[in-house]
Amino acid sequence: MSHLRKGCLGLLVGGLVGMATFVSADDKGSAADQSDNNYYWQGTQLYNLGRLGEAFESYEKAIQKKQNSKESEAYLLQIRQEIVTNAKKRSDERTALNYGGTNPDTALNIAYVEKGFIRITVLGKFLFDENSASFKTGAMDVINKLVNVLQTKDSQRVQVTLINEIDDVHNVRDIDAERALLVFSLINFKRTAASNPA
Repeated sequence: MSHLRKGCLGLLVGGLVGMATFVSADDKGSAADQSDNNYYWQGTQLYNLGRLGEAFESYEKAIQKKQNSKESEAYLLQIRQEIVTNAKKRSDERTALNYGGTNPDTALNIAYVEKGFIRITVLGKFLFDENSASFKTGAMDVINKLVNVLQTKDSQRVQVTLINEIDDVHNVRDIDAERALLVFSLINFKRTAASNPA
């Protein structure tokens, strides 16, 4: 009975060693495959997380190491297109100064009406989310630019007009009033803070 146990135990141990050898050979193969595709997979994960710059670098390394080159090149092309699209979108949303007053599609239009009189038009669609009084990204840049213009033109008469384009919703008057209050109170706050340093 003890010989039978030793025999079974030997067979069991021998089988486990053989399986370990078999598994370790597979692991080495898959580890080699994984290291061969490491930059590609890392790039894919970064791309899916929206970290385009880091994903771009990983795909470039993958191409250098000849790891899924066609797929990496396709992703690089896609990332380039997304970067250009995102930059254009940010540029469109970002506020621009228009000192001539001829371009209606800028957040801040400044027109010199006559000597000593300036008309500034602020377009709400560049400052606020649609049908709300919530600021968009970059809205404070417009307010800061407006305050800077007002401070440099302090001795001149300045007319500031806020133009809001709001859909016909039930609380349109409230939204319009909130927007005007936000813009003009921030202008006043910034001007007061600039003239009274702590």
